[in-house]
Amino acid sequence: MLKLIFLGTKGEIEESNEKHRYNSSLLLVSEGDRLLVDYGMLHQYNLEELAPGALLITHAHPDHYVWLEQDIQADIPVYLTEETLAYGKFKPSNINVIEPGEYITEGSFQFLAYRVLHSIRCPAVGYKVKTQNKTLVYNPDLVDIVNKAEVLADVDYYIGDGSSIKSNLVRRRGDTLFGHTRMTTQINWCKKYGIDHILFTHLGRETTAAEDEFGRDHPEAIFAYDGMEVII
Repeated sequence: MLKLIFLGTKGEIEESNEKHRYNSSLLLVSEGDRLLVDYGMLHQYNLEELAPGALLITHAHPDHYVWLEQDIQADIPVYLTEETLAYGKFKPSNINVIEPGEYITEGSFQFLAYRVLHSIRCPAVGYKVKTQNKTLVYNPDLVDIVNKAEVLADVDYYIGDGSSIKSNLVRRRGDTLFGHTRMTTQINWCKKYGIDHILFTHLGRETTAAEDEFGRDHPEAIFAYDGMEVII
């Protein structure tokens, strides 16, 4: 049994409600092993309570990387890119610098960091995680996926960026795109690559105001909420 626990589902916005109060963070539990992805400023549980075997960081924005503003010491292996490590004001005590494109094993999990377009100052990655013959991708902040066909091949669960439904949050500086792509665009990616299970986290102000409407228009996708558990 693989369990997905959405500890937080809110993006970097001031607005919040009972369902979306904490920054987006995902805990995976498989065969007694626990893997945490992202740990931002607004969190309900401390790392000792969560007791993950490892923590994966997507990028150095404060809603994903608490060490940007707080010096938290915990003897948990923290996997992050060189860019994220260099950007933070503070640093985790157990650092593991990763190179996108290489699979790493932690307990019963295998994970791969892959490049996504999102921020110019804080380059981001998503994670492809394999365990118990299941594969999921987690990219809570993105405009696009580099090497999308390769990353989305043979994926069972897509967990994506819920910042925007219809609003254009993509910006351009020169030839570089940054920001957030629409959820409808991500749904089309999933349809193209045969991914049947679609969930969104990192919800934005437009999204949280239109959850019911979106659910009616797009029954193929699910909005995650704080504390939500999905058993696969």
